[in-house]
Amino acid sequence: MRNMLVVLDGSASDERVLGQAIQLATSSGGDIHLFMTVYDSIEELNRYIGFDNYQEVKQSILDEAEVKLRQLTDKFGDHFSSTMHWGRRWHFSVVVEAKKISADFIIKAVHRHSRIAEFLHTPEDWHLLRDANCPVWLVNDSTASIDRVVAAFSTLEETEDHRLLGERVLQKADDLAAALGVELHVVSVVPDWLNSQALIGPMPGMPGQFPAVLANIGKQALERAEEIINETLTRLSIVADITEVRSGAVDIELADAVGETGAMVIGSAAARS
Repeated sequence: MRNMLVVLDGSASDERVLGQAIQLATSSGGDIHLFMTVYDSIEELNRYIGFDNYQEVKQSILDEAEVKLRQLTDKFGDHFSSTMHWGRRWHFSVVVEAKKISADFIIKAVHRHSRIAEFLHTPEDWHLLRDANCPVWLVNDSTASIDRVVAAFSTLEETEDHRLLGERVLQKADDLAAALGVELHVVSVVPDWLNSQALIGPMPGMPGQFPAVLANIGKQALERAEEIINETLTRLSIVADITEVRSGAVDIELADAVGETGAMVIGSAAARS
């Protein structure tokens, strides 16, 4: 986190995001560059109707955003380098800007999207997570202080790329926990085979023994996952405050582990073509 790109959008969340970035920069000695996204529906209206003073209105909106940006940075008593982008589809420009300044960390507020919006159009946040070449931290609107960083660690290690991604998740989670001065929790989730919907009926030849066999398989999977976590942490010289292997649905178990006051570090893509 030596070179951070902070994505702002003019919302009430900007102050919290910038404050979080400054905390990290103070701890790591890193630099901050601001990227302000600006957009107004007048852009689309102009395409359909056309306005004689469109450019003037657009410039007025950009000027207003510039004022808000300066007012925000003045609150923190500092001045940062910044870039302003006009457009609804901003994620690509953020990725380009991150590469341009060699950013090693991107931080941005996350806003809730309606069900219909997610169905009709994949949120830009998701594209950013998929396309960024460095870690992305999406900060929610909660005002509660973060008390732990949860590393979502997969023990499958299907390929070398997956193994390396898992190690990177642990390293970045350790760095983030140290920068925030909070505990590091490492959590892995394995399937609960006894309650899996994929298992429709007993295996042929062992109708009565099937639940016992599954229970034993589940126990072995939990033990092996614990071994992999401990071996990996030792190899990386990372000391976690809590290591935990859970059984169940991944999304539910991770959400429970993070709770309302945790920050989760999770991998995005192990390999790209």
